Amino acid sequence: MPLPGGQDTVVMKRVSQGSFLQRTVLKHNVIFTEGSKGEEAYLLVDGKVEISGAVDGRKKVFAVLQPVSMFGEMALFLEDHGRTATAIALEDCKVVVLNRDDLQGFIEAAPPAISAMLNTMVARLKSTTRKALRAPNVPMSIVRILDLFESNGITEIGYDQAVRQMSDIFVCSPQTIEAYLQGLATKGHISVDTSGASGPATSGRRVLHILTPQLLHVVINTPKPEKA
Repeated sequence: MPLPGGQDTVVMKRVSQGSFLQRTVLKHNVIFTEGSKGEEAYLLVDGKVEISGAVDGRKKVFAVLQPVSMFGEMALFLEDHGRTATAIALEDCKVVVLNRDDLQGFIEAAPPAISAMLNTMVARLKSTTRKALRAPNVPMSIVRILDLFESNGITEIGYDQAVRQMSDIFVCSPQTIEAYLQGLATKGHISVDTSGASGPATSGRRVLHILTPQLLHVVINTPKPEKA
């Protein structure tokens, strides 16, 4: 089955004496795309693979994999779930293809004790993966981070660095983080300027001031406005 981006670019052959397939993927070919239905996982044995996804409408590279690495494994644990990322070969690659039948066959062929342990591990991985796929509550997570600083006596932090780091943590654009921070500033919980508490402007370096003690407690206990 040819992959998107080229014809006859995939060569399959039996690996060892088992049922696993080895697939050769040429450089720049797409292995799978974000949102597509996942039926297989892959073990990278040669080459490099880029894992990326769309974040706020822009491409974000999550990882560049090298041998020996597994990717696309969520397909084996979450049925009827679309791919959460896109995988592209950065150079000619060789991957071993694994499907649910391969995994189940391996578990069934294992000794009883090992089989029971593997089933337990698979069940836990399913649960952990589902939790990991849940979108974080970014606004409340920002509040928790700021509250952690304030509770440790830190009420001034570098604004631009904070925005960049929270953008990376929550895998969203800096503009999204700044919009949430602006909301906190509007409510008087924080302020942003170019001077520290003890002196003049610091060469244009923006500083975020945390104004509200026990910020998390205050935000949680602030009544939400009633809808009209």
